[in-house]
Amino acid sequence: MKHWLTVGLQWALMTLFSAFLFVQFFELNAFLFHTFEHVQGVNWVFLPAGFRVLLVLVMDVPAALGIGLATLWLNRETLGEQLLPLTCIALASGFGPWLVKFWMQWRGLLDRELRHLSSASLLQFVLIYAAINAVAHQLLFWVFSMHNSQPWLDIWPMFFGDLAGALIVLYSFKLGLDWIKSRTDSTN
Repeated sequence: MKHWLTVGLQWALMTLFSAFLFVQFFELNAFLFHTFEHVQGVNWVFLPAGFRVLLVLVMDVPAALGIGLATLWLNRETLGEQLLPLTCIALASGFGPWLVKFWMQWRGLLDRELRHLSSASLLQFVLIYAAINAVAHQLLFWVFSMHNSQPWLDIWPMFFGDLAGALIVLYSFKLGLDWIKSRTDSTN
């Protein structure tokens, strides 16, 4: 098979896999934390934010595309009426964490291969991502008059929700990986 076709298939699979996982985490978050919704589209705890970070760190651009597609899928009922605003939100949702990753790598704050990923650099990534995501989403909600937007009020719950969700997901994965590693070390 030609190299470009193999790469294209890999990207397509990673994009679809990312979209599927993001939708599942979105549904899980709605089930677990529906009472923590501040206003429509803004949660005090938002687990998919953590999954955005994790997916983009691991799968890069295909994950950003998948998250964008998943965002469109989740809003499919109003997509026909609000194509431009939802497309902008989908791009912000997927490419916000990717832009933070790109910027941190460009500044030398994040290793390109993620080999030396420290707790400090991960926390820095999450803080910058949560701020960028909250500002971008609230700005888009306000510009397109969505959700009775009140950006100065809604930006803080979104920032803290993204921060909490990202920290919960990332540290859960870290604890899970540590547990798996300790189990495999004890059997050897």
